[in-house]
Formats: sequence, C-alpha cells, structure tokens
Amino acid sequence: MKSEFYLLELDLIRYSLVWEDSQTLYDILEINQNDHLLVITSAGCNVLNVLLMGPARVTAIDLNPFQNKLLLLKKHIIMNHEYDVFYGILGFAGKTGMRAAKQKLMNTLSMDERSFWLTFFAEHQNGLLNSGKLEDYITSFYDTLDQQTQEKLQQLIGFNDVAKQYDFFKKQLDNSSFKSSFIAYYSDENLQKGRDSKLLRYATEPIGPTFYKRLLTQVSSALLRTNFHFRFFFFGLQNLPEDILPPCYRRENYAILRQQLHKIQVLESEALDYLLSEQGSTVTKAALSNIFEYISPEEFDRTCHSLIKDPGRRLRLVFWNLLNGQGETPGDYRGHIKFKTNKLSSKSSFYFKNVVQMDFN
Repeated sequence: MKSEFYLLELDLIRYSLVWEDSQTLYDILEINQNDHLLVITSAGCNVLNVLLMGPARVTAIDLNPFQNKLLLLKKHIIMNHEYDVFYGILGFAGKTGMRAAKQKLMNTLSMDERSFWLTFFAEHQNGLLNSGKLEDYITSFYDTLDQQTQEKLQQLIGFNDVAKQYDFFKKQLDNSSFKSSFIAYYSDENLQKGRDSKLLRYATEPIGPTFYKRLLTQVSSALLRTNFHFRFFFFGLQNLPEDILPPCYRRENYAILRQQLHKIQVLESEALDYLLSEQGSTVTKAALSNIFEYISPEEFDRTCHSLIKDPGRRLRLVFWNLLNGQGETPGDYRGHIKFKTNKLSSKSSFYFKNVVQMDFN
C-alpha cells in the first residue's frame, strides 16, 4: 500500500497511547476464541485489550520498530513483574512511583535492553504513557492556559449530568479565550509538533476548528468524568480512577493478560502487505487504527480491490477516520464489501470523525 507513512523517519516512539477506544473495538469486532486478529501495534494498548477477549492468536504489526519495542517492554513487564511495577512504569503513580518501578524493571532486562531503556527513561521521567511525540504535544496544551481556565476545565469532570456539563462549558469556556487558544494550538501548522506534516497530506478539513466542533459534540452528549481519553487529552495522568483506564491497564485484568501473552506475535511490516500474504490469509479480523488516513482515495480503492481477489475469504476490518473520509464514498467493489460507518462511542476520543467497519463476503 502506498502510504505517506513510508516517508517518515521511524526513529522514535511517535505514539505512547492508542487513542482508538477499546469498547468500540470490542463492539465491532465481536472477538471469539477462533479469531486470528491483526492489530496495528502503535503503543500496544489495543493489542493487549483484544488479548483480554481470548482470541486464538494476535499478530501485532508496525512499520516502526520503536512502537514494537514499546509493546515488547510491556510484555516483558507483565511476564516478569507484579502489577505495581507495570502501573508505575506507565506513569500512573507519578515520578516517585515511576522511579521505584524502573529500578525493579532494570534488574530483569538484558544488558542491551537495560542500556536503551535507562537512556529512554532519563529523558521521559513521567512514564511510558507520556513519552510519545504526539502525547507530549497534546498534554502540553493544558500548561498554556491561565489558572482560571485550567480550573474551569477541571470542573468539567465533576459533573454527573450531561446537560449541566454542556451548559457549564458553553457559559464558562466556549465564550472565553479557551476556544481561540484551543483552535490556535491545534492549527494545521502547530499540529506538526505532534504529528508529522506528511501524515496530514490528505486531510480534507481545517484541523483546529474541526477538533473544536467535535469537542463540543462530545461535551453535549457524553459524561466526561468517565472518559479516559478526554481526561488524558487535557490533564495527562492526573488523578485517573482505575475503573476508567483502558482494560489492559487495570489491576483486575493483569492475571488474564499474563495467561494470554503467549498468543502474541510481533512483526515489523506493513499491515496490508501482511493481510495479502500467505501468512496473513488466516487473519479473520483486523484493527487498523487510522491507517487509511495516510493514503489517497485512489490508493484506498486499489487496496480494497486487492483484498477482494480471494472471493472465499471471510474478513472483518475496523479503522478510524480522523481528517479523511475513507470508506464513505461508494466504489465498484461494494458488491464484495459491506461498509458500515459508525458514530463514536461515549468512551471515544472526541477528535476522531467516525469508525468504519468493512465485512468481506
């Protein structure tokens, strides 16, 4: 697949959190014990999340070796350490908890791995979840705001009623400097600090105003206090209740993860190439993040045609649209692929446009 992602220098962790929510993944994929799942590695969150559903196999795949390295570190911790070390390394226990967890972790790593991660954590002292280029950019927005605006944002996660929450936002934030600050910070030009401009080539909407409009939609329709992605977006790892964390990061699921880890294989490759290969022919379901954000509509059509060459294949794909609209326009392959465009769940990150399900039959 001809993607802008091939033009990037894959020399760092670009994403330390998966922003596509697990509940949407569970609802659409309907994972069962016979499934071979293909999942874009990214930060590894959804690789681990689908593992909790007990599939037969999970193949994690990424072009970026550093994203795979991040997943392999998490796998090592789960296999060799208790939950508190995992919780601390992720950053949930603050800098003190992070330092204590790091000390225990280093004792179980090989010499080469220890050298790499010691250097890494010297630069990223707040834990793994804050370490990605995108996450560092996103969570820095809060610090650009004045104290009064910060306090009003904090009040948003105290509501138990969506109507009151939205009314407060409209009166206290929408009519303040917050709106212009948000739109400016997430402008097309400024977003390049967190996401390479090459990945925005096919964006069809202005970023700042679009993200703000989507933020308004979420504030008006879902409780923010229980939305992990909203809280991380604005406040980072501050005061996050364990019961709203992604399933793979909750204590209650740690033992299950450990039991299931042997089902993961990690590959450094391109997801669509793998799906079209002999090894990938056994994949029944795939979570492709926002992989089609980085290709042209023409390339998306070519990809769909490639995937329908095997008429007997049963395959379900799910992917997210951000600033693109892949899968929304009918193509001449529609008789072979059933498309369904889904709205975001109440647990989603607000900045996505929609979620697309593709069933091959």
